[in-house]
Amino acid sequence: MPQGPPPADRVYLDYSATAPLRPEAAGAMTEALAFFGNPSSNHSFGREARNHLTRLRRETADLLQVERDAVIFTGNASEANLLGLVGAVRALPPDRRHVLTTPIEHPSVLNTLQGLQAAAEIELTQVGVDSHGRVAVDRVLQGVRKSTGLISIMLANNEIGTLEPVAEIVSALLGTGVVVHSDASQAVGKTSRAFSEAGAHLSTLCPHKLGGPKGIGILIRRPSVPLQSPLTIGRQEHGLRGGTESLALAAGAVAALRVALDEEPAESPRLERLGAQLRGALRAGFEEVKLHSPERACLPGLVNFSFPGLEGQWLVTALDQRGIAVSHGAACSSLASIPSHVLMAIGASESAAGAVRVSLGRYSTAEHVSRFLSELREVLVEIRGTKFFFRSQDSTKPYSPDPLFRIS
Repeated sequence: MPQGPPPADRVYLDYSATAPLRPEAAGAMTEALAFFGNPSSNHSFGREARNHLTRLRRETADLLQVERDAVIFTGNASEANLLGLVGAVRALPPDRRHVLTTPIEHPSVLNTLQGLQAAAEIELTQVGVDSHGRVAVDRVLQGVRKSTGLISIMLANNEIGTLEPVAEIVSALLGTGVVVHSDASQAVGKTSRAFSEAGAHLSTLCPHKLGGPKGIGILIRRPSVPLQSPLTIGRQEHGLRGGTESLALAAGAVAALRVALDEEPAESPRLERLGAQLRGALRAGFEEVKLHSPERACLPGLVNFSFPGLEGQWLVTALDQRGIAVSHGAACSSLASIPSHVLMAIGASESAAGAVRVSLGRYSTAEHVSRFLSELREVLVEIRGTKFFFRSQDSTKPYSPDPLFRIS
């Protein structure tokens, strides 16, 4: 089972899309394969599998400091968003189906809510964000009506990294009966304190962003929140979804979560330093660069930028040919070169097709970032055919970002 760091001759800087499988996750998955019984079966093999699944659920709850019954395993994070949103809406009384969200949510949230609106199941309001992608608490509260039953605001934006004030919103709505859903797929393992403090009624986690396996997601549901399943009726996961649970995927997800949380106190500041130095190098060395990620209240190690008149996909492809893996934006949109709805929402529509996202992770080093900057410079020279694109320093020496990345 492939695991560990990417090949040494290539540089992977797309951790917001997915992370390499952790050895601990691979080991846990292999061990869990021994429990081949169906957890729903009522014989000894089934009971052994069910007991192991219960242990995994309990460990997840302990790691996230939530109740054991709050943990729901799903097929992926997008399904967790679907289950949380549609399930919450259909459990709301008919007179409380006004929903608030923002225009920068993940497509699995926006598309789901827009689908519910098109089917006349909800009335949807999108609360605007500022130029950094942050929604103001007072604007959210101003949008709340007597008919508001659900609010969905992500904890950390997957394209530009902005951290949203979910904790303040939850606190301000105490006692109102409004359910708050938050997609925390990018936050947990990078800024888990924000997750623990948020206290959302429904939260989505994405294990493969942490170095766990793909094919599994986690929905955290506070016990007081009713859900009506939008999926095929089944007996699994508190009756909210059908299908035999995968112990191997659950085991890999929990192992990755455990290690990521253990590493976070040291890893998060390291990535924050690397990200800050990357932003500084871009500003210092590239004349026309536009930075879209905020400097404060942002995921560590995520930098989104663009150059006027250049398609982001051109840069991504050219860098990939040089062994550098970055992204045009969200992984679900970049393959189709869809302009970024996030950049359009923050008032950077002219850059919506040109964004490049660099997202650092546990195997990222200063040398990787330095190589990225060097290759980016060469790519821009090839595309633009001129070196006047860059900020001048010493006219007798080419620009080199290397000194910025000598970290003790």
